Amino acid sequence: MKPWIEVSLTVPTPLREEVSALIFEETGQGSFFHEETIEADRSRTVILTYLPRNEHLRDQLRRLKKRIEAFYLHFPETEPPTWTFRHLFEENWQENWKRHFQPLRLGTGLVVCPTWETYAPGPGETVIRLDPGQAFGTGGHASTRLCLKAMDTLRKDSTSPDFLFSRVLDIGTGTGILALAAAAYGAGSVLAVDNDPLAVEAAVRHVRLNGMEDTIRVEPTAAEDLRGEFTLVLANLTLKDLLSLVTVLHKLLVPGGRLVTSGVLDTQAKTLIHAYLRQGFLFDSLLLEEEWASVLFRSGTKGE
Repeated sequence: MKPWIEVSLTVPTPLREEVSALIFEETGQGSFFHEETIEADRSRTVILTYLPRNEHLRDQLRRLKKRIEAFYLHFPETEPPTWTFRHLFEENWQENWKRHFQPLRLGTGLVVCPTWETYAPGPGETVIRLDPGQAFGTGGHASTRLCLKAMDTLRKDSTSPDFLFSRVLDIGTGTGILALAAAAYGAGSVLAVDNDPLAVEAAVRHVRLNGMEDTIRVEPTAAEDLRGEFTLVLANLTLKDLLSLVTVLHKLLVPGGRLVTSGVLDTQAKTLIHAYLRQGFLFDSLLLEEEWASVLFRSGTKGE
């Protein structure tokens, strides 16, 4: 049996999304939030990931620890993460991994189902199939749920949903979940981009798995290199990335189009809004869940 290492990392809950992204970037393995504890004013989350015990393991762990230590330098008053390791073999690794992922209802009529589960959709439900171990992003995090809620709101409340969903761009697509959801919501075309080859590979696989090749195109492209105009842009990124892309996103959005940003803490939303208003975006709305925020902007038409 093939040996594996279960890596357990306990971090402050507000930092769990960023730490999960670092795990994926350094190891190519997905991770999930195992449990959360709340003590007084402090909330902490246990993140689990599984790494093959081979000749690369030591270097992987060394690089991962170095990346996370560097990340924590931005939060000098935050308690450092707690690491634990457990040896596993292939059989119980599979069981430990799979038992944490069950069909998950997201938004109106969307159900995310892992590839090893069966799910019979009910009336009005659309099933999106994902392999949670393929890349970062399964739909369980609040920032992803906020993006889905924003899309659902735009689809139902907009006076021109056909226009807004005619040309969709998903930046930093990861597993492709937002692109898949946009297609499920009736998008005319979706371009999903990521500069991580592992994420691109996973997104392509998920597009094929869900039979959405005619609607979604996946490209290994950085946002700065994109050309064209889009009616709806989805950007579930970090505050740092969103601030650096403000000019790029303004050029990519057609007049009257919508931009859905997410991946920022509620305490960071004001900084993001001010930066985007200065660039010429118009504020649309703010969505909050747990300690996370999604900010919706629109591109002005003539006279605005």
